[in-house]
Amino acid sequence: MANKEKENDPINPPILEFIDTLEKNLSEEQKKEKTNELDEDEEIEETGDSMARMYERVRNLIEYKDDHLVKRYAIERMLKRNLIIELRQQDFSIQFLNEFVMAGYIERPKIFSDLKEQIQKTISKYQKAVRLASGYEAKKWLVSIASCEIEEILFPSPARYALARAMFETMKPRLNFSRRLPAREKDIQVFLAVLKSLSKVDNIYLSYYLAKVYLPEWFDKKSSENQRLRSVPQLTRLSRQLRRELQNPLSPKIGAAIRKYSVYFNVLYGAALANLAKIQKVFQNPESLKFAVQLSAEEAYDREMRKFWKRVKRSLAFLVITKVILAIVVEYPYDLYIAKNVNFLPLVINLVFPPLYLLALSTTVRRPSAENSSLIARGVSEIVYSREEKPISEIRLEESRTFSDWALNLFFILTFGISFGLAIWILRILHFNLLGIVIFLFLFSVVSFFNALVRQPVRTFLIAREKEGFIGVIIDTLSIPFVRIGKWMSINFSRVNVFIFLFDVIIEAPFKVFIRFIQEWSGFIRRKKEEIV
Repeated sequence: MANKEKENDPINPPILEFIDTLEKNLSEEQKKEKTNELDEDEEIEETGDSMARMYERVRNLIEYKDDHLVKRYAIERMLKRNLIIELRQQDFSIQFLNEFVMAGYIERPKIFSDLKEQIQKTISKYQKAVRLASGYEAKKWLVSIASCEIEEILFPSPARYALARAMFETMKPRLNFSRRLPAREKDIQVFLAVLKSLSKVDNIYLSYYLAKVYLPEWFDKKSSENQRLRSVPQLTRLSRQLRRELQNPLSPKIGAAIRKYSVYFNVLYGAALANLAKIQKVFQNPESLKFAVQLSAEEAYDREMRKFWKRVKRSLAFLVITKVILAIVVEYPYDLYIAKNVNFLPLVINLVFPPLYLLALSTTVRRPSAENSSLIARGVSEIVYSREEKPISEIRLEESRTFSDWALNLFFILTFGISFGLAIWILRILHFNLLGIVIFLFLFSVVSFFNALVRQPVRTFLIAREKEGFIGVIIDTLSIPFVRIGKWMSINFSRVNVFIFLFDVIIEAPFKVFIRFIQEWSGFIRRKKEEIV
């Protein structure tokens, strides 16, 4: 009797809605694959694909982006080149799709005729909006919103949105705030925190989501062209309001409170996808779900560890390329012509130490344990079956500063002087000159930030709190200043990255023209050969 009750535990409504969406999405995808056909009348030359893919690999290497953001940034870059740099007036949707396929972001057989029509209409809509918008920043923001909308068309993910909705509905009643908030503000900030913690989206995608909330007529397929054109000024003004929404300090606090629940929902999503054919049966039985969740967690660990080493390799390549360029362009000429003394030891240390340091830190990353999987399974069981809405955290909206807080913050500031002072003292012993010290501190800060960045996706799966020893606390205390400086440099230097400017403005546009010429010439030669035969 007890076993029978166990097998029929009621599933919480938000999870039931997610399961229904997942099943509906599966049937629609199967139907879509049967009914959609390729546009066979259109011939696309595949010559140049390998060159285009190689270019994308090099381009992505010099600008580090998380794997799940690479496609959207590629779309944004292509749109920016066509809409802002080249000022294209005519329809370029077919060329855009062809370029996206050549770059290896989507397979050619997945480009259906109805999808081409949707892309054409979306690009046309933003072409008109960019022409009407005034100012470079407004145009750039419109292009970034367009990239989100096109990515959603090319790679629709209703199941992921349903998962975010389920997490939002589950978390909202469990969050307490130190004072009453307007319902709309609370809902928006909670949902933004859910999106960011669950899908690791950036501020551009969050802006896209908010734009859909505040100006739905711009995104409504049923809206007329005149309606959309009238809403362009409102859309560009909206960008300033959205920046204020995203700077709200409430969302990061909510994100910290719900961090472990995002792990539960992501692993739950993996378990649901792996058991899609029998999803109802699995979810109706807590023991079956527990086994499926633990298996999904183990697979997620393996997947993240593979991604982790891929990110490490990309970071190592970036460091080596950056250091070689700095040595050739800056460091060696400075030693030769200004310092009048070429000391090869600092040159070698600056070249070898940062990659070796990153590699050494990377070897300390460990795959989460089976015990961690059990904790995740317990958390998933709570959100799927438990009807008790236990408060998970009280979020304080006002910052209360005590003398202890001020003292700790003051000591934290002093650690910057201790860490950098210790590093400079050691470098002076090794006969580094001023420029060598600056380059070492720059590279060491970047490596420290890269290390924190690449290992974070693996660490997010850790539910059990890690035990910190005294030595570990000392190392963290000395390294955090370098991580903070590395993050600051990564954010600010990316805005003035000379290499990205060279690729986007000077190299990419002529290169794409060259690829198009190769394709057209290849097609021309093929037709001439057919005429002869």
